[in-house]
Amino acid sequence: MAIMYDWFENPKRSADEETTLHVRPCFNGTVSTKAVVRKIQQRSSLTPGDVVAVLTELSQIVGEELQEGRQVHIDGLGYFAPTLTVEGRITPDMPLRDRNRKVRFKGVSFRMDKQLNQNISHIQVEMTRWETHSQPSTADEREQQLTEYFREHDFLTRRNLQYLLNLKRTTATTLLQQWRTEGKLLNQGTGKQPIYVPAPGHFGR
Repeated sequence: MAIMYDWFENPKRSADEETTLHVRPCFNGTVSTKAVVRKIQQRSSLTPGDVVAVLTELSQIVGEELQEGRQVHIDGLGYFAPTLTVEGRITPDMPLRDRNRKVRFKGVSFRMDKQLNQNISHIQVEMTRWETHSQPSTADEREQQLTEYFREHDFLTRRNLQYLLNLKRTTATTLLQQWRTEGKLLNQGTGKQPIYVPAPGHFGR
């Protein structure tokens, strides 16, 4: 099956700027951990419990090594490495002590291994036949689309919502905060990595 995509306009910095487009994949759902466990179990002599235990320990060990400032290389997948950022504007004349106070952990970068690249080298791409630009114009329409989403998915992220409703990052973040304040969504993740699920009585739950 091909990766489906569609075209979207880039934000303009001025009214006179020429309109340009960017391409965006239309994700064909999300593969859950349970599905991955089942596939590995079917292709090996491991039990589902064994697979879950290995994946759990893998996540734990990778996290521990990244905390120590190490890259982690997993054959067939690739390299995981910690990345940093700074808060605010840094200038050469700023005292080193002040600069160091602004350094923060940003996230984890990933560079895929040659084997993984070969495994996906024959991917085909195809423009979607479905309309992906129609953004619900009312609160009721947005909530209806989210209700349909939760019929097939267990959780929602900000990125999921962006693609689902064709929203800018800031708009998606605002909506999620609004639904949390209204008691319609619950965050089962962390403050930096939120994962949202419907509160009882909302979005079809």
